[in-house]
Amino acid sequence: MDTLASHAESTSSTVLYLLLSLLSLPSASLSHAASHLGTAQTFSTLLRALPFHVKQGRLVIPAEITAKHGVIQEDVFRQGPNAHGIEDAVFEFATIANDQLATARNTLVNTEEANGRVPREAIPIFIAGVRVYALCYSGRGHG
Repeated sequence: MDTLASHAESTSSTVLYLLLSLLSLPSASLSHAASHLGTAQTFSTLLRALPFHVKQGRLVIPAEITAKHGVIQEDVFRQGPNAHGIEDAVFEFATIANDQLATARNTLVNTEEANGRVPREAIPIFIAGVRVYALCYSGRGHG
């Protein structure tokens, strides 16, 4: 999980930092929110692409999550969504993505300059959270 979170930070979050910089919005709270949003984006994208990766013989859910739910990788490749524990593993991974999204949102709306809202100038960057939210709440399962 830590390696994946680090990867998310150095990819998706970095793109959001660059966008903040391009719009001249240097702010510790906006950067902190971008970090969490980038992590949520990476996790939710991996979940959305799970069927594709499974068909390619890759299981992109971290091993510590799949092990906790008794998921056997080979069963996932053979049985797909019917493999023992995969639904619970997907749900836990989606929950972690949602927690990252909630932290980003709380960081944004609880800053002094925000008055409980995303700052207007930052909306073009943080609108990506809408898609992540939709992916996190698309229900238990694979889509």
